[in-house]
Amino acid sequence: MNKKAFYSAILFFLNTFNLCAQPISPFNNKSLEVDSTGNYSFIISGHFYGDGTNKSGYPANTLLANLDWVNESDACMLICLGDLFMDITNDIPKYKTSLFDKLEIPLFNAVGNHDLTGSVYHDNYGATFFKFQIGNDMHVVLDTELDNGDLEGDQLKMLSEIETQCKSEKINNVVFYAHRTIWKDSYSKLDGLFQDNTQSIAAVNYKSEVLPIVSNIAAKTNVYWFAGSLGDAPASFFYFKDEQNKITYIATAIRALLRDAVLIADVKSGQVSFTTHSFTNQTLEPLEKYDVAFWKKTSAAEPFNYKLIPLYIKNIFFSRAFWYGIGFALVVFGTIWYIRKRRRKVS
Repeated sequence: MNKKAFYSAILFFLNTFNLCAQPISPFNNKSLEVDSTGNYSFIISGHFYGDGTNKSGYPANTLLANLDWVNESDACMLICLGDLFMDITNDIPKYKTSLFDKLEIPLFNAVGNHDLTGSVYHDNYGATFFKFQIGNDMHVVLDTELDNGDLEGDQLKMLSEIETQCKSEKINNVVFYAHRTIWKDSYSKLDGLFQDNTQSIAAVNYKSEVLPIVSNIAAKTNVYWFAGSLGDAPASFFYFKDEQNKITYIATAIRALLRDAVLIADVKSGQVSFTTHSFTNQTLEPLEKYDVAFWKKTSAAEPFNYKLIPLYIKNIFFSRAFWYGIGFALVVFGTIWYIRKRRRKVS
């Protein structure tokens, strides 16, 4: 671990246990600053690398094109909901010069599958799950890759600690940040949605172990749960309110597409409101309009670009996964052919 990574890891340890007054971003070492009014705003989105066709090693072009807007906003921090990087092993230098060094507010990330290759992320940026407070608001960054979508061990313990804290202290809002939509399968209304998202192979423990804790927290304070894996979506936003458990679920991500937009959260007098902001000057609806009904009736707004067919073909043939599949298929068919040949000889 280099000195910068060690320094960032120590700072995150202090932030996690509330031993440091202000959380500090491990990406640009900017500290979170909030004025004396206690009111603040922040910007949220996910999938900052764009989509799989971006082989440049840089973040999404729509994000880079809007960095001046981000810096000139009143936001006190920028939250990425995972897949900050596409190839973290090789992309860190380009991200540093194009994004981290130019960003004037702290950046925090709830890791996605593309952010984790070996120990690269941990060595450079420290912890993948932690919590910090801004006034009477609790912000909780989660790692939904650690146990393939389950929240277990220290993460589940952290949620229980927050539950206990909400019973004994005045907490206005608890905001969770994660990459995967691990709550999706807990609600039948959401069946058929997020088919292109990063999914767990088996059922996750959200409904059985996490939701009871979160619903107890929601009984004492406002709860917002963000996710940043949207796949092939009709918009950059998804909104769903669990009225029974009083939990607001929001998913948001950019993909280097015309639909790219981010969410601005404004916290005033303990209440949170949201504003949608287009990165490409498109007309947007209020966040609440991007609900289940909208998603189920709306197809993706981006038309298929036939000019990209050669690129798609190239990506297929240069993909290791494609050749692994071909190799596996050859082994399977070769084995079947050999067994059938042997059986013919015996008969």
